[in-house]
Amino acid sequence: MNLLIFSLTFMVLAIIPCIYRIVKGPTIPDRVVAMDAMNTVIVVMLGVYSFVQGSVFFMDVALVLSILSFVGTVTISKYLDEGVVL
Repeated sequence: MNLLIFSLTFMVLAIIPCIYRIVKGPTIPDRVVAMDAMNTVIVVMLGVYSFVQGSVFFMDVALVLSILSFVGTVTISKYLDEGVVL
């Protein structure tokens, strides 16, 4: 149990640099990468929490969040590269 609490604490601490880069990032691609990294950490946290609670519901939430994060990252990257999303 202590290992799980330690890992969740470490993941919360891993979000802090992501938030800094989102707010302070010099370019938009830096912010997109930081947002993607933060979403990845949140998905992992949901997976760990789902394992601890023994509930499948949080894994469903993690799956939906990861799919939305992927689609959003690809869409923003395409827009930044080509200027249009179509």
